[in-house]
Amino acid sequence: MAVDCFVLMDNVQFQKNGLQNRNQVRNKQGAFWLTIPVSGKLEDHIADKRIADAGWTRKHWQSLQTAYGRAPYWGQHKKALEALYQGSYITLGDVNEMFLRFFLRVLEIDTPVINLSSLNVDGSKSSLVLNACKALNADCYVSGHGAFGYLDADTFAEAGIAIEFMKSTPPVYTQGKMDFISGLSMIDMLMHQNPAQIRTCLEN
Repeated sequence: MAVDCFVLMDNVQFQKNGLQNRNQVRNKQGAFWLTIPVSGKLEDHIADKRIADAGWTRKHWQSLQTAYGRAPYWGQHKKALEALYQGSYITLGDVNEMFLRFFLRVLEIDTPVINLSSLNVDGSKSSLVLNACKALNADCYVSGHGAFGYLDADTFAEAGIAIEFMKSTPPVYTQGKMDFISGLSMIDMLMHQNPAQIRTCLEN
């Protein structure tokens, strides 16, 4: 929501034990992981990381039904979510893009999303990001603080591209009658807040 264009970094290296193939949701007992099993080499790109077991969709869907079947907004999103989990996916990149676009539709965020792989740029870390910005004629790159250690600010400045670091603060919201748990998947927030409320959190 803070940018004119969002680049989905689909052809960068997969990160083991990161959030690229897993996220947390919750039930009455607390938070738990939903993980998509993947195979292949550590250096595989996200777009090419193959799913190891197609049964993950059924297991995840059963877990979500049990965890959120009585949540306030389950009925509003159940049909669309079920359609996502009935899809046939070959790679992790396919899954991540489908879920990202689902959240954008629900929250009515119309920011264009472009896959990095479609830009035909090369490089690594800072140079890769810079080349993507150049390909899109960007004059400003909005980044999370996690990139502070590897972005070369001088090189960006030489190219006439400013860098803005955005601090991300997980929103606090009502999770039914349960004690609040921070940092869960957007699915959890969708189950307990309406889209307008979520947009307000994202805008602040």
